[in-house]
Amino acid sequence: MDEKKDNRGTEHNSGRGYMLRLLSHIVIATVVTLILEVFLVTNVTSISGYLYQTGNDSLAVQRFAFGSTVSVLLFVFLGILIFAVILLLLQRRTARDIESIRRAVEQISDGDLTTKLEVSEDSEFTNIAANIGRMENDIRALIEKERTAEQSKTDLITNVAHDLRTPLTSILGYLDLLRKKKNLSPEMRQKYVDIAYQKSQRLQKLIEELFGFTKLSYGHVNLNIKELDIVELVAQLLEESYPNFAKNGLSYEFISSKDHQTIEADADLLARLFDNLINNAIKYGKEGKRVNVRLRTDQDSVTVKIVNYGYVIPEKELPLIFDRFYRTDHSRTNANGPGGTGLGLAIVKNITDMHHGTVSVASDLSGTVFTVKLPIHYEEEKEKEDSLEQDGKRK
Repeated sequence: MDEKKDNRGTEHNSGRGYMLRLLSHIVIATVVTLILEVFLVTNVTSISGYLYQTGNDSLAVQRFAFGSTVSVLLFVFLGILIFAVILLLLQRRTARDIESIRRAVEQISDGDLTTKLEVSEDSEFTNIAANIGRMENDIRALIEKERTAEQSKTDLITNVAHDLRTPLTSILGYLDLLRKKKNLSPEMRQKYVDIAYQKSQRLQKLIEELFGFTKLSYGHVNLNIKELDIVELVAQLLEESYPNFAKNGLSYEFISSKDHQTIEADADLLARLFDNLINNAIKYGKEGKRVNVRLRTDQDSVTVKIVNYGYVIPEKELPLIFDRFYRTDHSRTNANGPGGTGLGLAIVKNITDMHHGTVSVASDLSGTVFTVKLPIHYEEEKEKEDSLEQDGKRK
């Protein structure tokens, strides 16, 4: 807000400076014109009077010698001409700057966003040139943002089509076998039905994750902020995941610095966040035989670390781990079980951001650690302040 006021004040001062300079040029041109006019009138009249006295009584000499209407009009016209020439000379830099701005605006309107506008350093148009430069940068940023959005939509459609097609193809294949082969044994028929059912569940999960991610990404989810016990929430999610731990030959350990810790958050979204991280730890931590969950409370925040000791994420993949549809090389090449949708960790990042928290990952031979840090008190206005701060930085 202050910056906008400063810009308006600067533009107002620039306009006032231009008017003052124009007035000063008019005054200078007027004074110089008067001096030249006085000089010309005095000298021409004296010369004409001298010529008339020496016997030259031509009509032109008589008109200038006695100040006829024609001579007065000629002097007035000459004065106007002198004034115009002097004013144009004084205003030539301003005219050059205006022409530069006109050409630049024309080039930008034609789509050339690499136009460089140069005006005189102490010109009144310096701020205008700077604003045009900022406008050009903003247009470039908007175009780039639009291109990125279009590419994201294309990637979304491509990835969704691929992810949905794989289980759907399997479902159709097994249903087709059941439809065509009438002589299948009851055991084989049941096997095909079970496989088709499992693939259908997989398809349902893909669709649910896709819709969930879309709603989170495009701001279609309203936070229901209430007080909740995060220690109890994490413990409950781990207990509910026990069958999944047992199925994969894993054990878990949960250690908290406090028995209870109340925070302000959306319980359903946080449950989804930690459920995704727990399932991720189970999926990639099978080789490590255990998963450790640590919860620590500080003065203003709560930190939850979920550690698995299985697959080590390569360092080059760590910055991409929270990108949507990104799968690690291990996930893409692992033949044991279905791969992930590539949305689980992106959803974790979105939910964390919505709560003004942070999420990070580190991975080496000592384990893969996902760290979530959430504020104890949810600040509703923080998002607006962050948005204004980012706008200020762009300007």
